[in-house]
Amino acid sequence: MTRRSCDGPGLLAAFRAAAANLEDHVDEIDALNVYPVPDGDTGSNMVATVRAALEEAEAVAGEPAARVASAISFGAMMGARGNSGVITSQIFRGMAEALGGKRRFNGLDLAHAMSEGAKAAYAAVAKPVEGTILTVIRESAAAAVEAAEHDDDIEAVLAATLAAAEASVARTPSLLPILREAGVVDSGGQGLYRLFEGALLHLLGGATAGAAVTRSQAGAPAKVSTLVAH
Repeated sequence: MTRRSCDGPGLLAAFRAAAANLEDHVDEIDALNVYPVPDGDTGSNMVATVRAALEEAEAVAGEPAARVASAISFGAMMGARGNSGVITSQIFRGMAEALGGKRRFNGLDLAHAMSEGAKAAYAAVAKPVEGTILTVIRESAAAAVEAAEHDDDIEAVLAATLAAAEASVARTPSLLPILREAGVVDSGGQGLYRLFEGALLHLLGGATAGAAVTRSQAGAPAKVSTLVAH
């Protein structure tokens, strides 16, 4: 993946990293799960969904970006588990449709795809509830679009997306009382944050990227007590 554009193999590599980071934090995400049902499986469901997406994407390694994105979408929709998995699959669907026909994409294309992913996610829910993964993808996509208007560098757009996701996750308890009562942030939103984080860490060079990301984006806290301590 270059700074200015991304091809199919680059997208697949970033998605692998995103999936791995999500899986690394599955217990963290499961522990946050109190809404809509406190069954402690949001992380597990998102991991299962993303694994299915990655399996399909691996089958088209080397293909153009649009083909890889389509495979991610198809795999996620076929393998979606739970509410969080279904919503995640719809985000991927909207993004894939926006990237249709593209061999490569830049930061502006990515921002547009995220915006379409947010729209698809909201459209898939009969009664959207704010303070959930829906809010996080919407606010993250808006930040991506704003960033892309100034710089279509993919790293810059994804960094803005991650920063917005962190802030959005931190606000979820103020939007959904059940989260504040339980002392946690939204589990699905945290899962989405971890996906973005993994992709950006990959772009910035993996393990060596931590310090750079920490300056403004990394480490979205899980507990409300941490969020409101400052």
